[in-house]
Amino acid sequence: MILSIEQKKGDPLYLYGKITVYAKIDIDPSELISVKHPVASMVHNNLLVAQGNFKDQSSLRDFLKSEMGVSMEEGLEEGLADLLEKMDGLEGALDPQKLKDRLENLSEFEEFIPTPAKIVPFHTEEEILSQEGDVYYTGVFKNIGNAVLSVNAIPILYQARFKEQEIQKVRNEIELLISQIERNETVIETFKTPGIDIEEKLVRNFIPNMLYSRMEPKSFQKTTQQFRSFMSGYKFMDDVDSIIAIISNNHEMSSDDYKLLELYAKKIASVKNEDFGAAENYNREIQKHKKH
Repeated sequence: MILSIEQKKGDPLYLYGKITVYAKIDIDPSELISVKHPVASMVHNNLLVAQGNFKDQSSLRDFLKSEMGVSMEEGLEEGLADLLEKMDGLEGALDPQKLKDRLENLSEFEEFIPTPAKIVPFHTEEEILSQEGDVYYTGVFKNIGNAVLSVNAIPILYQARFKEQEIQKVRNEIELLISQIERNETVIETFKTPGIDIEEKLVRNFIPNMLYSRMEPKSFQKTTQQFRSFMSGYKFMDDVDSIIAIISNNHEMSSDDYKLLELYAKKIASVKNEDFGAAENYNREIQKHKKH
């Protein structure tokens, strides 16, 4: 125990996120009635109790949903596609560094004003101990004001430790997400797979993976091989070579580069859908941008 504070329920090494704190007040009930303070009416059977719920944004899933409006409920690949869709324009969607920077920018999540706990009436200690989450007992007080200080102070320290715990969890999940993008673990379809959205697969999956790994030769070789494997069966393999060539250049990606990648994705999707008129139009656009 520290400062005579006792944890009655929960794991001190892993905070649950919901806390109940109570103190016992050693005051004669008749004296308590004379106390002209709203808190006095919340004391029952000499028990003063406060509760706090700090479970919001407890994981990467919650962080993305709260901060960026992205749902990961459908799984990693779908969630990543949703995340890329929220980025600013195609250039943002295709630049994995921007994705990484956006995910790692947790300053708003880390810097917050402590949320005070709420005083809640309870009638028995058994009722208090049955509450979900962690339960702390701050001891016996003869002064109701000091009891109020004790049950409000512990939740502030508790949420600081809990948020620190959850921030680390978010960072760990971000590292896992990025490593999964790098290893490209989620892609199993091929160009010939019926019913898949080829443009979405290229723009939300293969192209970002190649961009992210292009400065690391071994990783880039793996992602390009996966891309070529996926595109097996496509008639115009020069398009595949051109996409890889654009990404593999050791220079800063320009707006024209991103536009070309977008046009190639649309052309390939048109060929897949056997809309050869649209494919030819996109091909003409590609040739125009190549001359810039």
